[in-house]
Amino acid sequence: MVEADAFPAALADTLAGLLPALSTGQLHAPSVPFDVHQDGRLLRIPMRTYYHREQLLACTRLAGDAGVIALCLGTRHHDGHLREACSRQLLLQERAWTVPFVVHLCGEYVLEIVQRIVAVLGAWNGDALARYLRENPAYVATLERRAVSYWNCYYRRRFPEWEDYPGCRAMAALRALQALTPR
Repeated sequence: MVEADAFPAALADTLAGLLPALSTGQLHAPSVPFDVHQDGRLLRIPMRTYYHREQLLACTRLAGDAGVIALCLGTRHHDGHLREACSRQLLLQERAWTVPFVVHLCGEYVLEIVQRIVAVLGAWNGDALARYLRENPAYVATLERRAVSYWNCYYRRRFPEWEDYPGCRAMAALRALQALTPR
């Protein structure tokens, strides 16, 4: 299962118990993953997941890491409303292994998701974010290009200046964290 490569090895047993509940009857397998590194380990995170809505929501209510894993995978769901709901709950978690899922949302085209992340990013797990961002400079540059593209295609009329667009503010916050000196 593609999802197994999206999380640290320490979560393998939890993930193995969760995936059958998530993937039974899914529309089709998760789409091609994007690659990032966290703490020296390659992670392959699905670009989109296609779980049934009710199964995913039920799994997000599970206790402990299982529920948080489901939230992470929900932030990759093909339904933007479901991605937003999962991202809202995921931002209440500050586990280091959730960072790749939160950062990826900064390049999202759903404006409500980006706005929510901008609102909390400065106070959300700064050390883990900074380490992750420094480890993935090319990926951060790709996210920024994606944000510019979404602004140009969908939001330029609403935000005539790039600097006023929430995606620009999200990328500025990420760049500031990326520049922090490690402790």
